[in-house]
Amino acid sequence: METLNEKVDRFKEYYLDLISVAESEHNLVNQKVHSKILCCSVFDAISKSVFPNAKSNCQRFTSLVRLCENWPESQKISVLHLLRLFEVTPDLSSEAKELREFVSQKYSKLLTPSNHLMSNNIPISSDLDLAEVLKLWPEENGKQVKIGNVLPYQLKHEHLLWLYRNSVVHEYRNPGNGVELGQYVPEDAFYQEVSTIHAIEDTQMKFTNHWELVYPSKLFLSLCKNAVDIACAFHLKNSSCPFKAYSDGTYWIPDFNE
Repeated sequence: METLNEKVDRFKEYYLDLISVAESEHNLVNQKVHSKILCCSVFDAISKSVFPNAKSNCQRFTSLVRLCENWPESQKISVLHLLRLFEVTPDLSSEAKELREFVSQKYSKLLTPSNHLMSNNIPISSDLDLAEVLKLWPEENGKQVKIGNVLPYQLKHEHLLWLYRNSVVHEYRNPGNGVELGQYVPEDAFYQEVSTIHAIEDTQMKFTNHWELVYPSKLFLSLCKNAVDIACAFHLKNSSCPFKAYSDGTYWIPDFNE
């Protein structure tokens, strides 16, 4: 009879093998969409093993991201998205305007587009801590209220990664217009300055720059490997079978196999 340690070892070997497929050379083409799709599927599957009773796939996914110690930035607020929220939301409350002023002053220089065609990268480690944002986020009866249609947790990187996951899994594309260039792409998420060329007149090139958020393939691979270790440690600690959460039987409707 298979022991718990043997089950956990089998679980680990199985998922590490799938991750090795995701990082194989033939899956790192076409902006590495194939690799990211495989990684998201692996991460989804592992999250079900650790959080079998979660109410939704999103809750499982983000809960596992939160446990990944190799990506503490997942709990930060994306300043790029927060600043855009202020731009697209008319009639900001006085509290929201105070938050906008705070963020604008702190990041006006950091995310100001340059006048160069050279690509420029900024790590997301410079983003805002959630606590900083919550201090100034509008509240009603002790609870955060929406600015536009957005609550602060929706601007956290753990949630933005979930949106990224939906794009690659359901639409077969990377969201946004950032790209992974060359051999020295950062392993962690970063902001990339992107140029849009409008015209070339009299040998003069006309272009504008803006910032994009990029989640590179190495981040997805790193999170998956971290998730395997988390799941194995979880089941050894709780003496639980890592495969129990998955439907197993002849029938595809789980209850039919009872």
